[in-house]
Amino acid sequence: MLSRATEMELPSRTLKRASIALLVALLMTTAGCSSFTGGDTSTPTEAVTTETTAQTTQTTETTTQTTTQQETTTEEDSNSSGNNSTSNETGASSIDAAYTGEMAVMVAGDRIDIAEKLDEEDAVAVTDTDTWYTNESTTLAEALADTGVEASESTLSYDGETYDESTDGTKIIYRVDSHEVDPDEYTLESDDQIWVMVITDDSNVTTPGEYIPPEQLHVHGTIDFTVDGEQLDFSRDKYQQAGHNDHFHFEGGHANPWHAHSAHVTLAYAMSTLDGINMTDDSVTYNGTTYPYDGENGTVTVTVNGDPVEPTEYYLKDGDSVSIEIESSN
Repeated sequence: MLSRATEMELPSRTLKRASIALLVALLMTTAGCSSFTGGDTSTPTEAVTTETTAQTTQTTETTTQTTTQQETTTEEDSNSSGNNSTSNETGASSIDAAYTGEMAVMVAGDRIDIAEKLDEEDAVAVTDTDTWYTNESTTLAEALADTGVEASESTLSYDGETYDESTDGTKIIYRVDSHEVDPDEYTLESDDQIWVMVITDDSNVTTPGEYIPPEQLHVHGTIDFTVDGEQLDFSRDKYQQAGHNDHFHFEGGHANPWHAHSAHVTLAYAMSTLDGINMTDDSVTYNGTTYPYDGENGTVTVTVNGDPVEPTEYYLKDGDSVSIEIESSN
């Protein structure tokens, strides 16, 4: 049982605790009201600032992480895109090629799609109509074999047909950077521009032939046209491309090289596209005067690479050096 003194202290302690609680409540209420009336809000502001800073730090960390992930993803996408681009360009597996160049193959009037019969196991890969790649030391004959063309110095077989230079009217030409080569002996080098042509008398080709776009490998060469020792200047505006022929022209203000956008542009056709010039089986006409090949009105010499040619039958080939020399009798 509690003593009398203890019983008397209980209400007193209870009253003190109640008073303290009431006082604390009043102080908190007063502090809260003062914050709304512009009083000192350092304590709540510091709390909010601390919380905001924490949130900002968290947001910054999240943003940094997200940015890093995006950059990584972008880099991976870029690499992936690059690989896909290379794969799409080559038409075969993506390769880091040691040798690359261009090649056009014309058989009896038709330009062959050299990529058509290639597969990933072949030594040669092709990106488009005429661009080739290889990592191996490869002869021209070996590269052509991958494209379905069996080639030797005097014969060529393609699509079940064999062409032989021993047959009248058949000519087989292998040129690398305008030089004649033997396909069995020539080893491909980087930047080689290769032309392979089979010309037959019975090929159904109408001059000037199928147009080759500028971005594809087409035919170039040089020309020297003189009349009584005076050389024509094909860099003059009248001979340049604007308003001129698409299959044969000069361009860029240059007299050389000429451009033939077909493998079946004859020398006669090419010359006859130029203002003031006409060439036939029998003569050359320049500025209204006709000079027959038989010597009447002077002498006319027409050569390609130093050899006489028949202008209406000779197809211009890559690297050809044309010379037309007229000496009048006056």
